[in-house]
Amino acid sequence: MIYQETTSLYDRLVEEFEAQLANDIVQSENLIQLKTEAFKRFKEKGFPTVKEEDWRFTSLVPFLKEDYNLQAASVNNKQVLQQLIAKAAIPALDTYLLVTVNGRVHLGLSNLPDEGMVNVDSIHDISDTPDFKRHLKNSNNLNNPLIALNTAFFNDGLYLEVKKNVILDKPVHLLHLYTAEINTFFQPRQMIVINEGAKAVVLETSVVNKTDAVVLVNNFTETEVGRNAQLVHYEIQNPDHGERWLHHYEVTQQRDSRYDHFSFSLPGADLLRNNLNTTLNGTGSETHLYGLYLVAGQQLTDNHTSIRHKYPACRSNEIYKGVLMGKARGVFNGKVFVEQEAQKTNAFQQNNNLLLSSDAQIHAKPQLEIFADDVKCSHGCTVGQFNPESLFYLRSRGIGENEAKKLLVEAFLFEVTEKISDGAIKAYVQELVYNKMENALHLLIET
Repeated sequence: MIYQETTSLYDRLVEEFEAQLANDIVQSENLIQLKTEAFKRFKEKGFPTVKEEDWRFTSLVPFLKEDYNLQAASVNNKQVLQQLIAKAAIPALDTYLLVTVNGRVHLGLSNLPDEGMVNVDSIHDISDTPDFKRHLKNSNNLNNPLIALNTAFFNDGLYLEVKKNVILDKPVHLLHLYTAEINTFFQPRQMIVINEGAKAVVLETSVVNKTDAVVLVNNFTETEVGRNAQLVHYEIQNPDHGERWLHHYEVTQQRDSRYDHFSFSLPGADLLRNNLNTTLNGTGSETHLYGLYLVAGQQLTDNHTSIRHKYPACRSNEIYKGVLMGKARGVFNGKVFVEQEAQKTNAFQQNNNLLLSSDAQIHAKPQLEIFADDVKCSHGCTVGQFNPESLFYLRSRGIGENEAKKLLVEAFLFEVTEKISDGAIKAYVQELVYNKMENALHLLIET
């Protein structure tokens, strides 16, 4: 059933989709069939509601009431785009650059490795290739209504492929630029393929250029890590007021592969929802998920993760840490599934939360579902405040209260930040955390 609060947007989506389907003569038959099936699935379920377990603490209703433009505008002002790129640069970090603008690949602003190392295309251009059709055939993501909605409405998307046995010499900075003069609903899509024996580092950031507009971004990224391949994926989320983000990441790993995902979620957005699902689809594969989330003001950050062990002798390690200030709300729901065939699994999951305000809330739910008997699995969760003895110790040595709190937060987050192997990325993340903490603590004092 579609609730009345979301009926207006829902009806507009139905009208827009039917109009697109009637007028679109550019897209391939393959994409048209996919989109038709996807929108049928979305209509069956509608937007998620708090009656669903995975959305119990996150209501979308307040964020669906805006009068959103459903078509992203084209951007021709290259000077503005160059300014946004400069704003997103990370000091002392040498990278390749892959830019999307409102969900579309912009090769003119990008700086890519040689063609013999990577393939970069728009999803529209590869939609009729055998590999893309095989991928769609193996995908069951349309059971998620927001992914189904993205599938029905994305106009184009990014396809990034690292070729077999290629080891990239520096990270690929995947930079998403969004511009909006009026309220806009974006639905970007990405596909990342790391072929057999290849190794790559992808750093993903986003910059939104807007004034008083509100943007809602329903993003979907599919990642395949091939046999004996490795991918390190850094995701730095540094949003602003008036931004609402719904991120969906689906990762599939083949035999003897390794996938490391770092998620850094900073204060600013009205809503930040991260769904990260990984499937270890081959013996000897390995997954490491690390997350930091700082939440301030009256913001909501919701992290949902899922790790599915399907084959024997695989390993997963997950550490997520949160710091909540003001009247912020946070959600962590981490699931680890170990299927019956996945003997010799080694799985660890930990979630720790630090509340800097009596008004802050965290809803944490680590979960294990184990159907194999020869495994080593553990999980845990903590929620607490500053240790008063540690705070007193620092204050007694002449350190101000805010400075002492920042030092204790840095120590709390160290278990995740120490895992960042690139020094420039580590320094950048730590500086962002430091500055956001300082601003949030000042606001707490003023209020």
